[in-house]
Amino acid sequence: MKFFKTDIKRIFTEPSFWLSVFLGAVLLFGGLGYCLASGDVSDLYSKAQALALPFAAPLLAAMPYSVMIMTERETKFGALMILKQSGAHRRYRIKRFFTAGLSGAAALFIPHAAMFAVCAALGGLPDADAAIQLVLPVTFGFGWSALSYGLTFVNRQRYVPLVMPQVLYLLCIYAFPYLKLERFYPPLDIAPSIYGGAMSPDRFVLPAVLASAGLLLTVFGKEADKQ
Repeated sequence: MKFFKTDIKRIFTEPSFWLSVFLGAVLLFGGLGYCLASGDVSDLYSKAQALALPFAAPLLAAMPYSVMIMTERETKFGALMILKQSGAHRRYRIKRFFTAGLSGAAALFIPHAAMFAVCAALGGLPDADAAIQLVLPVTFGFGWSALSYGLTFVNRQRYVPLVMPQVLYLLCIYAFPYLKLERFYPPLDIAPSIYGGAMSPDRFVLPAVLASAGLLLTVFGKEADKQ
């Protein structure tokens, strides 16, 4: 438990985490400025949030922990920590899996919460229950960051965990309409208002699948053991 708490704290000292938060804020508040320029503040949060950020969100979710893993591979820090876990190699991986997921969730949640507060002050929320929308950046960020972490155990290329989630996301955006999977269209998992929809259980299906895939890769992947 001590290691887990220490690793969580470490997230908030990493420049890559705050860079992700900053870029997310730029995209969100850029959308907010665009909406304000139009003079319409009705449902301001949903409109501003759906403009730009959803299409870069997997990269922002993967950035904090994947960059940490890249650094550890270069310095052999990861291999050293595995040795210090007294043989509990798999437990070490799983602890870091949850840390990675939380890093992506926090990186997306913080700028969303900030813009939500601003929109609330401007009277730009659709209804009193609008705060429930803030769960979406959390589940979305956890799922894509968890997948990113899992990818570190099935390849030795430095940038694959950072880039591959965004590549997969764009492929899904292109392919899902042709596969009749529009209900699971990935950007809707963080911004259902893109197509004028509301939150539904479908919004949690893909993040859950990604988190499960990331966990399987984490538990059974072997490539990172060769570092």
